[in-house]
Parts: sequence; C-alpha cells; structure tokens
Amino acid sequence: MPRSDANQPRVKFVVNYRDASRGKQKIFATEEEAIAFARTKNPDFRCDPIRESEADEYARILEECNNRLNEYGKTIKDATNFFIQHLEAEEKSCTVAKLVDEFLVATQNERASSQFELDDLRFHLMAFVKRFGRESVAAITSTRIDDWLRSLNLSIVRRNHCRRLIMRAFNFAVQRGYTSSNPVFARFVVSRPV
Repeated sequence: MPRSDANQPRVKFVVNYRDASRGKQKIFATEEEAIAFARTKNPDFRCDPIRESEADEYARILEECNNRLNEYGKTIKDATNFFIQHLEAEEKSCTVAKLVDEFLVATQNERASSQFELDDLRFHLMAFVKRFGRESVAAITSTRIDDWLRSLNLSIVRRNHCRRLIMRAFNFAVQRGYTSSNPVFARFVVSRPV
C-alpha cells in the first residue's frame, strides 16, 4: 500500500536560544531558515560546532607533526610516502617461516652451495624460524634480531656467522618484495682477528 505524504513524518529544525535571560525555542521547516535565524541571535554561530572543533584539532595535530618532522628536515609528504611504502611492503610480506622455506629451496636449486653449507644454513635459519616463524617479515627489526642473537649466548664469531645467514635470507626477502629493506644491515658488524 503506497504511503501518503500525510503519513510521512515532517522534519523540523529547532533553534534553542536565550532572550532576556529566558530560554526560548523556535521551529523551522528548513535547515537554511534555522541557520539564518540562529545567526541573527548569535553572529558567531557555527553551523556544526562539533565538526569545526574536530577540524581545529586536526589542524593542531597536523601542525605538531609538521614541526616534529621539520626537526629532521622532513615533510608530511615524506612521512606519508615512507609510511605508505611500509604498508605496501607489509601487505606483500609473508611469515618468516614461509620466507625461510622459499629461501632454502631457491638456494638448493641454485646448486651454488655445498651440502655442508646448505645444512649449516638450514640449521641456523630453523632456529630463527623457531623464534620468529609466525611473524611478518616486514615487522622484524634489527634490534629484535640482535637481541635474539645475544640471547643465544654464542661467541661473537658464531653470532656474526648466524647474522650473515639471516642477512642472506632477508636479502632474498627484499628481492621478493616481502620487505622494503634488510633489517640486519643496521647492526651487522664482523669481528675478525687481526
């Protein structure tokens, strides 16, 4: 059964205001009329004070972020580009376990390493998988890798050997687009006897 206009609820716009210290109310048929009347009672009337205060808050945050970035010679655009690159890498990323599996298969298929080197690679990377296997490759940081390596209580020579193997896996991850950079480079220090 079609609805008649008589059954439609009428939207009304209400303006509450004070006149001679008394609260009053006036009803209007359209929003434009209500806004025009409200401005006659208060020239500073804002159509949507909540939205405008949110805009003021946004402008304050934007200025604060801009000032903080300026300290480093960077702009909001630089920060946006950097963060979008990070998000895109995160979307393409995979788990550490998947990365290590793909890397081991690719290394074995290259046949550039001896069986001993492949076994050594597998042994060290599986220990890495045991700790970080379910995590996204893009989320792994140099600090976390370094902390984990130090927790193994290895000599500096063995720790750096393990770090080199992890670095190779992350180089593979960068080539595959699973992460935008290799986190191992930030902390990689080789200790060689003189």
